[in-house]
Amino acid sequence: MQIAQVVPKTRTTKEEIFDYEIPPELLIEINIGILIEIPFHGRKIEGIIVGLKRKSNVELKKIIRIIDPVPVVDEIHIKLARWMSDYYLTPLGKTLFENIVPLAKRVIGKIKKENATFLNRESRVGESKKYLIIGNFSSRIKFYLKAIEQTQNKKQAVIILVPDLSLIPHFTKYIKNPIAILHAKMTKTQRWLEWDRIRRGDVKVVIGSQSALFAPAQNLGLIIIDQEENETYKNDRSPRYHAVDLAGKLADLSKAILVLGSLTPRVETYFYGLKGKYKILKKEEALSISTIVDMNTEKFVISNLLEAEIENKLKQKQKILLVLNRKGEGTKFSCVDCGWIATCEKCGLPLVPQKSENVCFRCQKSYSPMANCPKCQSVHLSPKGLGTARLKKFLTDLFPTAYIIQIEKELDGNAVREKGWDIAIATIYALKFQFPQIDLVGLIDADQGLNFPDFQVVQKNFAQLYKFLRLGKTKIIQTHLPENKFICNLAKMDYESFFLDETVNRKKFDFPPFMRLVRLEYRNPDQQKCQNESQKVYNILRKFNLNITPPYVPFITRVREKYRYQIIIKTKKDFSLDAKNVLKSLPIPWIVDVDPINLL
Repeated sequence: MQIAQVVPKTRTTKEEIFDYEIPPELLIEINIGILIEIPFHGRKIEGIIVGLKRKSNVELKKIIRIIDPVPVVDEIHIKLARWMSDYYLTPLGKTLFENIVPLAKRVIGKIKKENATFLNRESRVGESKKYLIIGNFSSRIKFYLKAIEQTQNKKQAVIILVPDLSLIPHFTKYIKNPIAILHAKMTKTQRWLEWDRIRRGDVKVVIGSQSALFAPAQNLGLIIIDQEENETYKNDRSPRYHAVDLAGKLADLSKAILVLGSLTPRVETYFYGLKGKYKILKKEEALSISTIVDMNTEKFVISNLLEAEIENKLKQKQKILLVLNRKGEGTKFSCVDCGWIATCEKCGLPLVPQKSENVCFRCQKSYSPMANCPKCQSVHLSPKGLGTARLKKFLTDLFPTAYIIQIEKELDGNAVREKGWDIAIATIYALKFQFPQIDLVGLIDADQGLNFPDFQVVQKNFAQLYKFLRLGKTKIIQTHLPENKFICNLAKMDYESFFLDETVNRKKFDFPPFMRLVRLEYRNPDQQKCQNESQKVYNILRKFNLNITPPYVPFITRVREKYRYQIIIKTKKDFSLDAKNVLKSLPIPWIVDVDPINLL
């Protein structure tokens, strides 16, 4: 009897691989990695063959049919899926099927059996080489293109990940060979056709978002991840992998070269680079130092120095970029008399005042402003704080002849490309656009993002504000914390000093890269049920002698009208098998997030 070892496309508990008898009429087409249909607990579902054997001690069910005669995964991606399952504490069925694109039924019938050449790639001899290149985009792209050319000369494949699809033309205009593009905005049929071209070896260069990492590229020689610090590389659904770590494992399995590029790499990445995991290549550029303005001595949101500089640049017909990462009329809509704050019914977060309504920028729900305070019935309700809309009004009063634009959504990219504007007010969203020459960059409130209770917030803010400041010849930082190390390092554009200070803080409080984190989250519309379920799982896990926090309500208390409770595990070593089994088998709606990028 011939037996196939199959991973079903469904959530299982302890067992993840199941044996099935291969009917004699299907034997000639059976290969490791092919997609099949199997009976499973009274249903017909998809499965992938990951192994073959000859004996079984029990009576087996039979494979129903072969869905795709060409292997959808090779040995390397099967090993990658096993690693993902083990590291990210996710069932193997979930991680293995993450490696493939769902079949488009309209085109699957056109597959020819003679195309079954994508089979069990052999790993090359040797070790993977890994690089971290630090520099601006123009210096990074030169390095990437040279590496791509060398790889293509060896007849090897290349996978390129970018955080934003607008970056793709920067690669495609220089690469002459056929290119496949994979991203989430494509239809299922479009994605499958591109994926199948790659699988058949018709394409040797793949560019796209994080999902392109699973492209079945044959003879993979190079993986490039640009802007490795970007949060889009962390998958926001199960399996919650990080593309950088996954690329590192894929490079090891394929003996491929991995190149990470960044202007301001993550603390973890730079730390491991200094430890020898990556060879660090720096492309230095001369940057002017910023002027720090102590806002504790200023009366208005625009300091005297910044106002004078804006006036000077306007006279010289030069462009000005002012950064305030806060949309709307202010930060909150509140009662002057009792302090009541309007919050979102779904998320529990403060609503952001707009021109005619209050908006939750997490779920996008809008609310009409109340006439009376629901707490004290006062009529003295008004926006508080500073947002981009209010800043624009303030600037218009100061500089009535200036043409002022706001950059905080996709359509604002058209305004950026226009030549007529004088002052641009930008949120972090503006970093995705290419700016003309900027003569003055001003950070309106440089410390506004540092108050969130999350270990990643300092790194994230430094990277974002650093990118804005480097755009300007003249740089001004407005802050209420003029002697703070973060502000001082930012003013000097000194990533090295920032990194050293940040690693000291992270080591002190046991955060990555000195400790591995696992975030467990439970959501439910019933707050008491949410608390009870979280406590039950906590009581089970504490028996494994883990460094674990009791369940708590995080900063963002609700998501989509569901309450949230979190448990954080810190560890320097791997979990025991029993602990892994418990974590892997946590039922929906539990979220298991290994290496979380925020704890909010």
